[in-house]
Amino acid sequence: MNAPPTETRRPARGARRAARTRAAILDAAERAFRTGGYRGTRMEDVADDADVAVGSIYSHFGSKDGLYHALAERSVELFADYMARAYTDDRTPLERVLAAGDAYLRFHLEHPGAFRFLAFDGVEAGTTIEDADVRARITDRLDELIDEFAARIQAAIDAGEARPIDAGELSRFLWGAWNGVVALTMRPDRMALDDAALEACILTGRRIVLEGLVAPEARDAAGDARARLVRITSPDPAPPRDPAASD
Repeated sequence: MNAPPTETRRPARGARRAARTRAAILDAAERAFRTGGYRGTRMEDVADDADVAVGSIYSHFGSKDGLYHALAERSVELFADYMARAYTDDRTPLERVLAAGDAYLRFHLEHPGAFRFLAFDGVEAGTTIEDADVRARITDRLDELIDEFAARIQAAIDAGEARPIDAGELSRFLWGAWNGVVALTMRPDRMALDDAALEACILTGRRIVLEGLVAPEARDAAGDARARLVRITSPDPAPPRDPAASD
């Protein structure tokens, strides 16, 4: 088979290179905003970490605000990917609900900087998304994800695995509870949780939710829930970035 013309291959290669560069910049920005906050982050430091020229950041994102907004939107889509991993067909409806809690935990552990955009609308107090269109897109997407979670709760109710309760109210309660527990990792005092304590705390919460949610018909002879507290696996790590591919 003949190779495609050079003119056809070059645009595709260029698009892949640009996508790799964009992802590297966003990864570096996530780390920078998490440690230094919005005001303390310098574009030069992001460029150094991403191994790109400062001009490449402006080329892709236009400004520091543009980079911040793009990172916020990517954070929501990352979260959507994690939640989707909870809703696999090999689980019962109630197990999918419970797996969502583990998905939220994995999202924080693997993307702690991204988590802050979901929980606090910014990476530091006093910093918010000012662009109305960006804010609307993020809010709409989060609404979709929470509504999807509520639908999963309702499916567990309809399947007879969960007690008949208001699925919308429970979805928002659990969202708030997860945010609150994960927020303890950011405290500067003795109330702070490390990652191991956070995982143990969320596991305890999931057990309490499981035993409180499960319907009598979905319990075994000992009265315990038959549903499993399943765990979410992490995706395969991304291949190493080729420095020569940076813009």
